[in-house]
Amino acid sequence: MLAANQLKAGIEPSSKTLLDYIQNDDNDSLTSLLSKKTDTSTSSLTKKLQKDAYKNIKDDADSVTENAAKFTDEKSTLFADAERTGDYSAIYADIKSVVDSYNKLYNTLGKTSSSINTMCSNLLKEAVKENSETLSAVGIALKDDGSLSIDENKLKAADTDTLKKAFGTSSEFAKRLGIIGSNVSSLAKANINYVTNSYTSSGAASNSSDDLYSLMTSKFNSRG
Repeated sequence: MLAANQLKAGIEPSSKTLLDYIQNDDNDSLTSLLSKKTDTSTSSLTKKLQKDAYKNIKDDADSVTENAAKFTDEKSTLFADAERTGDYSAIYADIKSVVDSYNKLYNTLGKTSSSINTMCSNLLKEAVKENSETLSAVGIALKDDGSLSIDENKLKAADTDTLKKAFGTSSEFAKRLGIIGSNVSSLAKANINYVTNSYTSSGAASNSSDDLYSLMTSKFNSRG
């Protein structure tokens, strides 16, 4: 379903998917992480899958999706209104909101070291790198730490066509970001549910960690 939506959005599927990250053979991969069955598995998973931490990730991911949708919604009148009135302030503000929400999600993912968070962070960075030229034209760049910077002078100096290419309704970056935000939100929600349902009052695991792995692979089988 996600692949169909991406093709409809005009986004070519990438060779690297969220499923690839999940099935990575590295020792710190999600498969490796969830397959460890040691006496300390309960405390390890508890630390990595804290409900509060994933709630923050879900909220920030939802914000990314909502801000991207301001541009990808075919009913959006942002550019039509700006061209009619000559006032582009709403567009500038919404672009800044996209950057801010991206940075907040990226920073939140980085607060906890886990394979799940790492793969989500990588997908965000890949979306920027694949659209670096169009984003650079409006003053947006990927910093060394993985966050985004924005040159507001360059943003405001960009003409309408340049702005539309980067953030119009056909913007590949905004569409890809919206897909990633939605998937990260679903992933965080799945982990919240797993933590909630997997532990008894005594703290013992009540379900196999394979259940979460199955859930991840069934939900994330396409780009982003």
